[in-house]
Amino acid sequence: MSWMPCSGRDSVAGLVWLPRLLEKARHCEASPNGRLVDGYCYGDNDFIDKQLIAFLRTDDATISALVRELPSDADVAQTLVERSGHTPAEVEAFNAAFRRKNFNFVLLEADEGRLRPGLKASVLKFLYNSAVMPIFYPLFRRDERNRTATAGSPSAT
Repeated sequence: MSWMPCSGRDSVAGLVWLPRLLEKARHCEASPNGRLVDGYCYGDNDFIDKQLIAFLRTDDATISALVRELPSDADVAQTLVERSGHTPAEVEAFNAAFRRKNFNFVLLEADEGRLRPGLKASVLKFLYNSAVMPIFYPLFRRDERNRTATAGSPSAT
């Protein structure tokens, strides 16, 4: 893998995962593969991205348009949070629940080598790649086929 997005634990505009989402959006915009690049799904095709996108009351097409329009992730993030209408308290509450729901992104951190090497990191990485991801890969492929079919249909234009 030649590229890896930043940690999901990073934050911008008070939201964890948002820097990672924006990095993936920018990378996908530059890629001929659209929503899947270097093994990473983006937007509605990604289980965790989708949760943040729903909280922001937007969609991945809007996020992609904003990253094309605005050079700074901070500007994109501020725009998304403002448009969502969420208060700082709601953002903080979402972050806490989002981290809990996704186990503070520990499986991804292990898979991407961000945890201290050792038994715990090895076991978590094994679980992620052997038990978790095989369940989601067919769903990612299905979602991308549906997106491609919808984008190519005359009613989608």
